Amino acid sequence: LIKIPILGVIKAGEPIFAEQNIIGYEYVDKKDISDGDYFYLIVKGDSMNKSRIEDGDMVLVRSQNDVNDGDIAIVLINGCEATLKRVYKTKDALILQPDSTNPKHKPIILNSANSLPSDVKILGKVIHAKIKF
Repeated sequence: LIKIPILGVIKAGEPIFAEQNIIGYEYVDKKDISDGDYFYLIVKGDSMNKSRIEDGDMVLVRSQNDVNDGDIAIVLINGCEATLKRVYKTKDALILQPDSTNPKHKPIILNSANSLPSDVKILGKVIHAKIKF
């Protein structure tokens, strides 16, 4: 088993201020992960519930600065606001797409008009969700 830190809370909804404080640890079987750095985040919100990521679940994240189209990722916006969304890339924009039964959640479209590319950073790819019972 490998001890993975729980770094705090990630908003599955509108971006919130990102704080990284180790609040505990979870254990993962070494055969279930590959090389790299991993961390857990606790999900708050319902913007990813169609992907079976619910409020209170924990997501295991592999630290990486890029993902493929359609991957679920942790994205830092403006250097301090983090969100959990599906990521899609176009020539001119990065689209952070919710996957929710709640119609209030809308895509976040980041381009030079509303966020400089240097202000957006992919922090990692979600590997799996640990369901809260």
